[in-house]
Amino acid sequence: MKLKNLLTAAIAAISLSAAAFAQNTAPKPASQSLIDLLPASSAVVTVDVQKGLNDALPKLLVGNPQLKAEVDQGMAAFSTKAGPDALRFSDLVIGVGVEEVPGTAPKILPVFIGRGDINADQVVANATRSSKTPCAERVVSSRTIYICQLEVPVSTAAKAVGVAANAPDKVLKESAFVVLDPNTVAFGAVSRVIEAVEHRTSVDPTLKSLLKNAPTTVAAFAMENIDGLGKFIPLENDDLGNTLKNLRFMAGSADSVNDGFVFSALFRSVDSASAKQLNSTLQGLQAIGNAFLGGSSRADQRMYGRLIKRVKIAQAELDVTVSIALPQADVNALMGQVKFTKK
Repeated sequence: MKLKNLLTAAIAAISLSAAAFAQNTAPKPASQSLIDLLPASSAVVTVDVQKGLNDALPKLLVGNPQLKAEVDQGMAAFSTKAGPDALRFSDLVIGVGVEEVPGTAPKILPVFIGRGDINADQVVANATRSSKTPCAERVVSSRTIYICQLEVPVSTAAKAVGVAANAPDKVLKESAFVVLDPNTVAFGAVSRVIEAVEHRTSVDPTLKSLLKNAPTTVAAFAMENIDGLGKFIPLENDDLGNTLKNLRFMAGSADSVNDGFVFSALFRSVDSASAKQLNSTLQGLQAIGNAFLGGSSRADQRMYGRLIKRVKIAQAELDVTVSIALPQADVNALMGQVKFTKK
């Protein structure tokens, strides 16, 4: 992998993280109550939808007019197809379950719960009309769950692995929808929606405590790692691989601030030795990046060098934290390099 691509991936990974740098901030009531509606989950994601649509997204796209035009067009088409309520959610939470599948990677089973200035009955009605076959109905805890067959695109990666050249671009996927209250809906994997309606389990308090929920937070996540990371990514039996295997929790946040964004991540290990090793590894990678890019004659590489140097890495007992503040000028420069190619 080229160094530029490696650095871009590293910055993107930090950008997609979420962490615990202001976790004493009082949570927003709407988002917090939605988390309480989730069943037990291996990972939880929270999204302030309106802050994302009206604040973060315009700031991300201002530096790339072509991409902005494509996103605006896509959102308009989505709103037309899904109905006017589709973009009026205020908060969205996602609870991810994992199902073991012998001989292959675990199956990811999400449930989404959204609330906002919506007519929940109408949202579910629009969703059921998109089903390729009549939706089945199942009553659970006095609520009607609609189990539908929706057409979803097949990812390029999935088609490239052992699939015939004439494989379809779209497949049918079973999804469930249910009204929880007049302005709240749940949807996703059938088993997970049923778990949410039955509400016999709840999210681990530790995961909830790791979810940052400040007024500036656009999105946050927290996940546990009980011998699970190696099931999703290859880990070598070396110092770094063993350090990653010893991670107990990971969390993070993306915050939209006055002049750009702040992205942060937290990695909690099972012991202080593993945390110290991870801290040393990350600081070593930062030093290598500075050495390669610090004196470059290319403007883009000098920008990457500045960003890498700006990353803050710290350890406190079992936790290693990573954060970076991106001024709007750097956000514009990064997004300006994103090329959109129509198929």
